[in-house]
Amino acid sequence: MKDVIVVGGGVIGLFCAVRLRKGGARVRLIDSGPEHPTYYTPIASAAAAGMLAPIGDAPSAHEQVALESFDLWKFFREGAEWADGVRFDGGIVVRASEAEASVFASNAARIGQKAIPLSAREFQKRTGFRAKIDHALFVESEGTADPLRVLTGLAMQAHALGVLRDYNTDVASVTPTNVTTHEGKVFEADAIVLAPGAWATNPLMEAAPALKHIRPGKGMVAAIEMEPRLGPNLRAGDFYLAQRREDAVIGATLEFDRFDRKVDRAKLAELHAAAEKLLPGEVRLTEQAWAGIRPMSPDGWPMIGPTGEGVLVAGGHSRDGWLMAPITAEIITAYVFGAEISPRWAALSPERFETK
Repeated sequence: MKDVIVVGGGVIGLFCAVRLRKGGARVRLIDSGPEHPTYYTPIASAAAAGMLAPIGDAPSAHEQVALESFDLWKFFREGAEWADGVRFDGGIVVRASEAEASVFASNAARIGQKAIPLSAREFQKRTGFRAKIDHALFVESEGTADPLRVLTGLAMQAHALGVLRDYNTDVASVTPTNVTTHEGKVFEADAIVLAPGAWATNPLMEAAPALKHIRPGKGMVAAIEMEPRLGPNLRAGDFYLAQRREDAVIGATLEFDRFDRKVDRAKLAELHAAAEKLLPGEVRLTEQAWAGIRPMSPDGWPMIGPTGEGVLVAGGHSRDGWLMAPITAEIITAYVFGAEISPRWAALSPERFETK
């Protein structure tokens, strides 16, 4: 039986821990933060909107892996402790012109996905908004995860499966076979998985040089009030709206190389102004807003696989950490157990940056 240590308790680390345990490994998860995160703790997973949106406007190098991950969300939800925190109500994409909407629809069709044009009346019926919107499309393959509910459920699932969990624990050093904490405890394992988000310390970067490629990306999200309870996500270029289990949010800003989590009301006002332009008087900002620090990779796609002397990395998920969490866990599990790594999975190796 394999012994595995996962460093990092966000959605990536938790998904990896659960999947590895289901695969038969003995797993210990170590995280520097608290067991019960909130929107205001440093963990980026908690501060995110939880969008599961695998379809974009243009071809992408790893789009098939993103779709694979979306399907895994559906597969793993069945019977999971966090099942009530994830919805698959689709998404509505609004573009500025018929030509732009056609480009999106064509890209979706190219990868076997439907993007159905909506009339202004159909948009109103789908969303409950009063505004008459042209150039909108409905996408079935989209959803939303409620971050705090799913993180709590994943932690419960990990506990039920027998994952050992150490919170409020900082790592002092890492080798391919052991982790030493600041308290001097040494944990040995057959494999080490590093999923620290944007908060990689020098000891982690020494063990896994690929983590040096990750830049912090500050992103802000705000809770909103609106009359309809939105079913599908709404994505409109300058902003998005997402209905979660307990609230609805508008997002999201992005500022590189920022580690502060202070809320900038002026930038949130810009988001709201974009929503107001599309949906006059229908979306209201609340006082509740927060910021998270995303781990941004050079190409916007995660780094998954071995780096350095053999430590495994699951990092750099950029703006799609929630979407890509299940496939990350699948790929990490394949590496740990020596299973075949498909070319699509291998293309996400951290070494793609080391060779440039």
